[in-house]
Amino acid sequence: MKFTKLTALLEKSPHDFKAYIPTGADAAGCELEFLVSDSRKAGQGCIFACVTGEHSDGHDYAAKAVEAGAAALLCERRLELPVPQLLCSNVRSAMGAAASALYENPSGQLTMIAVTGTAGKTTSTFMTRSILQQNGIKTGLLGTVWYDDGARAEDADRTTPEGSDVQDWLRRMVANGCGACVMETSSHSIVQGRLNGALYDRAGFTNLSVDHLDYHKDMESYFKAKETLFERYMRGNWRAAVNIGNAYGARLAEELGSHAVTYALDDSSAMFTAKVLGRSIEGLDAEIVTPDSKEPLLVKLPVLGDHNVMNALQALSLAWTLGIGSKAALDGLMKMEQVPGRLERYIIEDCGSCVIDFAHTSDELEKALTALRPVCKGRLIVAFGAGGDRDRSKRPLMGEIATRLADKVIITSDNPRTEDPVFITTEIEAGAAKHPETECVTLVDRREAIGAGLAALGRDDILLVAGKGPERYQILKSGTIPFLDKDEVFKWCAANGRKIA
Repeated sequence: MKFTKLTALLEKSPHDFKAYIPTGADAAGCELEFLVSDSRKAGQGCIFACVTGEHSDGHDYAAKAVEAGAAALLCERRLELPVPQLLCSNVRSAMGAAASALYENPSGQLTMIAVTGTAGKTTSTFMTRSILQQNGIKTGLLGTVWYDDGARAEDADRTTPEGSDVQDWLRRMVANGCGACVMETSSHSIVQGRLNGALYDRAGFTNLSVDHLDYHKDMESYFKAKETLFERYMRGNWRAAVNIGNAYGARLAEELGSHAVTYALDDSSAMFTAKVLGRSIEGLDAEIVTPDSKEPLLVKLPVLGDHNVMNALQALSLAWTLGIGSKAALDGLMKMEQVPGRLERYIIEDCGSCVIDFAHTSDELEKALTALRPVCKGRLIVAFGAGGDRDRSKRPLMGEIATRLADKVIITSDNPRTEDPVFITTEIEAGAAKHPETECVTLVDRREAIGAGLAALGRDDILLVAGKGPERYQILKSGTIPFLDKDEVFKWCAANGRKIA
């Protein structure tokens, strides 16, 4: 696309774009193909966005980007560089809109579904995608675990990509024949304008609880950040699936009025509701009531944890608003693949079961152990650690929770970063000592700890490996090394002649 065409498309944008052509720059001949905000990705035909961040200023890397082939710049001030420049007051907030125009509005060619909330976003998006795909709608995914354009998936580096990257992924989804995109939208991304350039047909609100207050300062500001998704980024005859079992969700549903489709556990006032009938390591038996079911539907969901019934209700309600019947949607749920690092279970023949979870805070560890206790017929074993260079106050709390809720505890290393892993485990041990009746050992080497946990499994036991979930690395003081908990479980089973069912 010509630079002149792009500037014309952005004339009516709310981001106050203005063209600046330095002496010697060729605006008429400037051809643009893509937009990036990382100078290391700059190349021939790109427009480089000079993002001003907390730790660096993209304007300082503009010359390097031009040297690499950048044909134009998106910046907040005029730069003495010989390429056309598009000026605006906030590059980070505006680059999504610029990329959308450059890529000819890819979100307009997709059914766009956003999911926000404190917890449950990842599982809800995986569930929604499974329903859509089982019903013939090829669907892209953007979220905490990975980004998938319908042809290729990459590990995610954050829950919601930067605005320019969101648009690039949407462009690729369109090119790969996707009809829909399901994406997690974090409160940070909403506040920072990373959604700009995209509008949504459907949105989900899972819940709101204390989190990210270092950024939002108080719960009201946190809620308002989430609410902005529904106030600013929806389009057409949009609908929102809202959990009214959460106080903030009930408030949001009331404010959204007829746009809201409500769901909750054991609440007849909700449009979608459910009751958990049984729990096992294979999944949850539930009774679900929907607007188009004449009688309760009985279903076995292939997930662990009662909270995942709530995530299933959100996925069902979103699908219903898109015209997918409840029975067809439930079939899509029952065929879903496991969500990496979210109570990801592996049943080991004649040995017990192993569950891998991302739980890396005291609250998350407690929820994971509490979810597993009802389905554990034998001993509940947990192997976990705590990250270095992060909140130290949670370490003894995690130790206390583990020894209170599990039958055997193995304290190990997580991502120690620059800290001594032995120092970290010692702080966890201080909390674990509050329950001396629980067997507790420390094995700093994470591979050794996972192996010890698997070796201790009896036929009815469950081992929870917590903390890293789908992370494919371990961060040590000496550097980052490849490490995936799931791989370690499979390697141990192969080495010890154990089959995973």
